[in-house]
Amino acid sequence: MNAYIVEKDDADVYRHKYDYPAIFRVDRVDSYRLLDKKFSLPYADRFQEGEFRKRVQFMYPGRLQQIRFRYMGKSIDSILDRLPTARVFAQDETGYTIQAEVYGKGIIMWLMMQGELVEVLSPQKLREDMRSTLSKTLSHYDG
Repeated sequence: MNAYIVEKDDADVYRHKYDYPAIFRVDRVDSYRLLDKKFSLPYADRFQEGEFRKRVQFMYPGRLQQIRFRYMGKSIDSILDRLPTARVFAQDETGYTIQAEVYGKGIIMWLMMQGELVEVLSPQKLREDMRSTLSKTLSHYDG
């Protein structure tokens, strides 16, 4: 279930805490309560689940970001199938430069699954997060 996390402001009005929805597994909801509060959204501002699903990996939402990475594998179609927003930005004899729009850090899990076939180019924060994750992973195999 996709839902926005909301908080009451000083005027007792519920407002989105984040500009992206959270993802909940319905089979893990222990309890809930109904509120008397009602709201409506203009149709133009409705949540578009299909567009969201194109950009989120492994139920890890977060801020929308543009990423760029090198893919050195043989099957570019496997990348384009998994990341519907991905576009080949450049290609040479060593591989492809891919640009995609994704939500959150779930993309790190997916990139890690590609092993040595990928290198994150930007944004710098994602590149640093990948380096940190890889260092922690490698530490499991030291000594």
